[in-house]
This record gives sequence, structure tokens and C-alpha cells, in this order.
Amino acid sequence: MSRFEAGPEQESSRTFTVVLLSLLILAVIGALFGYVLGRRDIDENKSASGDGPSAAPSAVTSAAATRRAPSIPPTPCPGFISQAAKAQDAKAAVPLMLVQYIRTAHDHEVWICQEADGSGLWYQGHDKREAFYDDGEVPTEGVNGLLRPGVTAKGNRTWSVMNEGTTYTVTPGGLKVSGGQNFTDTATQANPPA
Repeated sequence: MSRFEAGPEQESSRTFTVVLLSLLILAVIGALFGYVLGRRDIDENKSASGDGPSAAPSAVTSAAATRRAPSIPPTPCPGFISQAAKAQDAKAAVPLMLVQYIRTAHDHEVWICQEADGSGLWYQGHDKREAFYDDGEVPTEGVNGLLRPGVTAKGNRTWSVMNEGTTYTVTPGGLKVSGGQNFTDTATQANPPA
């Protein structure tokens, strides 16, 4: 027998070694896949639960959550307001988002809108001639509409803006105009409501 020929005992020993090494390699690969998939599942569960270390919230987290209002996606103001704001001020961050809308007993409607980047507040007033906006009438500046930037938030859901000596104050409860004109008009509809 030459030195390159193996006997039956030596060949079965090699076969056993090859099979054993193959099983060991497959076991390592299986363990790695199991580890990677397990980490991915843990990361997905953390994301779903807010990246917290446990499913039960702590007392601090619970207290903070009760103080926060539920997250409501912002509502855009009607497109004509954003277009008119951009025409008045090219730097206005549009689209404008709704902060407050009211419709009053004496045919006025008002939108308080905030620029998309959270900076400026705008006042859009509408004196109904034939129909409200949702019925098809769009306010026209100087005819039946007034669009002004520089709205001041007064707190307690109160906003005001001045135009040529007249102050327009808006709350969910209505519209108060003072200065050149003087009247108070009660809201019949508000979004968000009072």
C-alpha cells in the first residue's frame, strides 16, 4: 500500500471529522442567525413601546403622559390663506396650519393660522356676503376679507391683531373688534371648540 492510500479505519475517521466539523460550522451559523434575529425583535419591541427598558411605565413617565395632550395631527388652513400669505410675505413658511377657526352669529368667520415652521401667526377674517367659505365664498382682501400677519397669542386661547387702529381679538367664544369699529360677535362654531 502506498503512503497516499488510506486504510478503511483512517478513512472513516476522516469522514467522522468532516461531519463533526460541518455540524459545528452549521451550529455556529445557526446561533449567529438566532442572535441577529433576536436582537432585531428586541429593537422592534423597544420602538413600539417608546424605547423604554420595560413594558410598565414608571411613575414619572405616567405623570408626564397625563399632563400632555394627545397628539393630534395638525390641520392645514384653507389653501387660499397660504397662497395669500405667501403673496404678502415671500418668506412666509407655508402651508399655514390651523390654530383656531370660528364662525359667528353675525356672518363672520375667522382663521388663526400658524406658519409651517411654527414661527408667525396670521389672521384671516371673512365677512360673509353670500356664503361661508365652506359653501364656496372665498374672502377677497379689501372687499370681504382681511389677512394680517403679526397675530399675538395672549394666552388662554386668545389671539389679537391690529389693522389701522382696529384690534381684532379672537377666542373660541367669538370675535371682539375695538378701535375704528366696536362690536362683539358670539361664536356659533369653533374648531377646536371652546
